[in-house]
Amino acid sequence: MIYKEGFQMRWAIQVVIMILLASLAWAGEKVSVEALLQNPERYDGKTVIVEGEITSYQEKVSRRGNPYTTFRLEDNGFSVAVFARGHLGLKDRLRVQVSGVFQRVKQVGGYTFYNEISADKVQLLK
Repeated sequence: MIYKEGFQMRWAIQVVIMILLASLAWAGEKVSVEALLQNPERYDGKTVIVEGEITSYQEKVSRRGNPYTTFRLEDNGFSVAVFARGHLGLKDRLRVQVSGVFQRVKQVGGYTFYNEISADKVQLLK
């Protein structure tokens, strides 16, 4: 009986460790806009966390009626495009942290987008 309980405890600990490791990998790597653009192959298709200032902020609605937001995220003279579902209610010159999947090249219908983050989360910084 003791052997069985010990085995179950070890198994439970291993499951918890695997879940923690998976959540860390999913959380993304914090990277500067400059590093992202200087080595886009490294981050292509991966979740990244980037901070910067909003420029060219636009809230739009797709032909299918879905609201979305686009903007440039600038930091130290470098900028990357950001796409987010929904209207975020932000504006230019605000400093934010963006978490999302970076893509070097993204095809949507007949459009091609380069060096864009599809944001899962946009958080206002102080």
